[in-house]
Formats: sequence, C-alpha cells, structure tokens
Amino acid sequence: MAAPIRVALAGATGRTGREVGRAIQQAEDMDLVAAIGSQHRGQSLSAIWGDPSVRLTVLGSVTEAAAAGPEVLVDFTEPESAYPRLVEAVRCGWSVVVGTTGFTRDQRLGLARLVAEHHVAAALIANFSVGAWMIEQLSVKAAQVFGDVELIEAHADTKRDRPSGTALRLAGLLARAWRRDADDIPVHSIRLPGMVAHQTVVFGATGQVLTLRHDVHDRSAYASGVLMAIRRMKALSGRLVEDLGDVLTPNGPP
Repeated sequence: MAAPIRVALAGATGRTGREVGRAIQQAEDMDLVAAIGSQHRGQSLSAIWGDPSVRLTVLGSVTEAAAAGPEVLVDFTEPESAYPRLVEAVRCGWSVVVGTTGFTRDQRLGLARLVAEHHVAAALIANFSVGAWMIEQLSVKAAQVFGDVELIEAHADTKRDRPSGTALRLAGLLARAWRRDADDIPVHSIRLPGMVAHQTVVFGATGQVLTLRHDVHDRSAYASGVLMAIRRMKALSGRLVEDLGDVLTPNGPP
C-alpha cells in the first residue's frame, strides 16, 4: 500500500480552508501534516476548528512547514500573499493545488515555468466544484449555436476579487469559442451576505433564452475536486493545469 500523500494547507483557518482541511484529514490516502496561516500563527488548529482530533499548530510560512515534509501545498487564501508562497513551495519541490484566484497572466506564466523547472505540478483552478466544471462544458457547447451571452456571478461580501476567477475563466472560454475578446463579454458581479458562490450564464437569441445556473450553498462542494487534484499531482509532473477536467479521475466525477 502506498504511503499517504503528505499535505500542507495554507488558509486552514478560513471558511473554505476549513472544509478542504477536514476532507484532507479524513481521506485515507492523505496526511494533513501542516497548517499555514499568518494571522493565527502559533494557535492550535484543534481549537480553531473545534476538533480535538486535529493535532497541529498553525505555522506562519512555508519555511516553518518544510520540517513536516509536505509533498503538496493546498492554498485557499488571497493572491497577494499566495503567489510568493507558491513560488517558495515549488522551489522546495512541492506540487501546489490552488483555489486562490486573482493572479495575473504573468504570475501564471511564471509559476508554469517554475513548475516545469522543478519537475512538480500545479493545479491553478478557479473553482473546484464539479458543477462549475460542468457549466463550463455546457456553455462552450451552447456557444456553438448561440452568439450572445451575459454572465452573472454572485459571492459573499467577503470575496475581494470582482469579477470572480470562475466568471473570468468562463468569459475566456466563450471568447475563444467565438474568436472574440473576453472583455466584450458582459460580466455582472454581486457581493452580498448570505451568498456562497453562484454562477449564471444567460444566452439569448430571437424568441428564446437559455439559462445555465450553478449554485454552491456549502463550501464542502469544493472538497472532492481538491482531493482529486492532490491525487493527480505526480501524474501531472512538470505541468500547470487550469481545467478541473485535467484532474478528474478516469471514472469521472464523483
């Protein structure tokens, strides 16, 4: 039996990080060996999660986490702090699974070069829920027969980037399908308390409207996609992927 995959988690004290962390902890083929969160450095993750079975102290950096020997860093934080952390992790020889959004094109290209150079892998995926991936596939299919669309994305008022990475990726996919500029595709953003993550794609044509919608009501929706990505890192060595389809298991979505 293969040894469990050793995972470090940045953003372990955040809303999404907690759900993802619990899923990693419960996975039989993974060990959560380090938690990174500068604001809660030195605090017990057990106390923060309210779970006495978690025996980790929150660390402040990749350098501190290195002693635990992670193979993969999972990051759900924000782009300003995440990018230097990812660079450091890749230089340490770790693969990275990233749900943080808001990176620039140059940052993505730079990370891709580092990943290839250090023979590790990176999954830079805007939305790890299988439903969000399905709405991408259906939207690209619909674009074959519709020529007009508007996107509506809604998130909690705590989300900083606007539009969301999910909406920007979808706009880019549609733009490529139509050979247009992504900036020509209207994206409407909503930030309100009580929301988690909601994506609506509205296609219009004479006499008809096609609406595709995906709603995340609980952040546990991202967990299965993250686990699949962690398991695929060795197989993707040297590559940076941005499509959840690249990390889905051969048997398809759960």
